[in-house]
Amino acid sequence: MKKNEFAIVLASDNRGILPLSVTVFSLLSTAAPETFYKIYILSDGIDGENRNSVERLAAPFECRLEFIDVSGILEEHDFPHTEQWPVPAWGRVFIPELLQEERGNILYLDIDVLVCRDLTELFGTDMSGNAVGVVFENFSRPGSHFNERLEMPLTCTGYFNSGVLLMNVDVFREKDLVRAVLDYAVSHRDRLTCPDQDALNGALCELTVPLHPRWNWHDGLTRRILKNDPRERFWRGVTPRQAVEAALEPGILHYQGVHKPWRYNWRYEGERYERAMREAGLLHGPLPGRTLPAILKKHLYRPVYRMTRNKILRLQKQFEKEDGRRS
Repeated sequence: MKKNEFAIVLASDNRGILPLSVTVFSLLSTAAPETFYKIYILSDGIDGENRNSVERLAAPFECRLEFIDVSGILEEHDFPHTEQWPVPAWGRVFIPELLQEERGNILYLDIDVLVCRDLTELFGTDMSGNAVGVVFENFSRPGSHFNERLEMPLTCTGYFNSGVLLMNVDVFREKDLVRAVLDYAVSHRDRLTCPDQDALNGALCELTVPLHPRWNWHDGLTRRILKNDPRERFWRGVTPRQAVEAALEPGILHYQGVHKPWRYNWRYEGERYERAMREAGLLHGPLPGRTLPAILKKHLYRPVYRMTRNKILRLQKQFEKEDGRRS
């Protein structure tokens, strides 16, 4: 019998079946023997053929996989959506209402993530009565791009990325936070630049728990370590030590931005994603998009990443020496 049972939620339509499949495979293939995942996929019109392909991918693993149709959920809640604010993007907001049988912590993941390790440690986060565990991108400060625009008080920790959300659904229900997020989105709609993420930040900013950045890391942050001053206390919401730990041993890699890893590009962590695609049987030839300019750009970036890795390893040794002096 499995000792650890956890609920994971993803959201997609037919356009996202490939990355959805890679995320599901990475989640299941990195699970520890005692871990059992219940995977809920919020479906905006995913057809039978694509559903079957995801189910076949998950079949060799011990798990529960369930599709939940959310194609009409925004209309049901009398909340406007457009091409710019699609249903899958807003699906995470409704998780506490959609999964009434679930209690405690539920993990929401964007489909452009790769799970790199078992998630038991993440699910063990002490939420202390708060609504969401998140990785912060920036801390609150006067004149920030989010405090004034979103009317977030400076008492809020900062602005978080919503691609990985550890949600305490009990708190959401007790405080009626689904309604709070939707009301915030409507009242601030002219100020939202990343609509669903902005609304979650604005409504939940004082109900957050900071997660280690390894749970929502991307290679842009790895590359930035090359420029950051190790004497600074924080680098965009994380300490230098946390950044080094996350870069060396990420728990969840988030492939943010326009350069997605299921197409050939220069991204540092792209090769890890490509290996997962091949292991899952989702890629049999070269990655699409392999053009001469793309190849050249990748070669140009190699020295940058090599220097970055050398700096990370130097910092790791420095932190180990500091730990040794304290012990």
